[in-house]
Amino acid sequence: MVIIPPMQRLTTQRQAILDLINTSNRHWDAEEVNRELSDRGQPVGIATVYRGLTALDEAGLISSVQLADRKRYERADKSHHDHMVCVECGSIEEFSHHKIEALQEAAAQEKGFELTGHQLVLFGRCAACTGVKK
Repeated sequence: MVIIPPMQRLTTQRQAILDLINTSNRHWDAEEVNRELSDRGQPVGIATVYRGLTALDEAGLISSVQLADRKRYERADKSHHDHMVCVECGSIEEFSHHKIEALQEAAAQEKGFELTGHQLVLFGRCAACTGVKK
């Protein structure tokens, strides 16, 4: 059983961050959130954005994933998926594959490890950067 710590409070700034993330399919980093809110006329200090993202993530209202050099945030209501990150252009593609999931579960079982979740991130070059048609 996962216990979600209570968030101190849902301030107007945290609500703005939550609304921004929940109305998109993007993977946001803190600087992007800060810039977008400012562009929308809702300026929030970068420290407030970092604290808000952490609080919203800890409360389970958004999800975080470490992608290369920075943490990214996305909607928490998505079904499980993994990520492919292009090292050239920075694009992020979500994917899910039943064989990969089964192999991870089997590996955990072989080691007697109770799997509670995982994040798989693949790095490479996307189709657009390699010129390969999908």
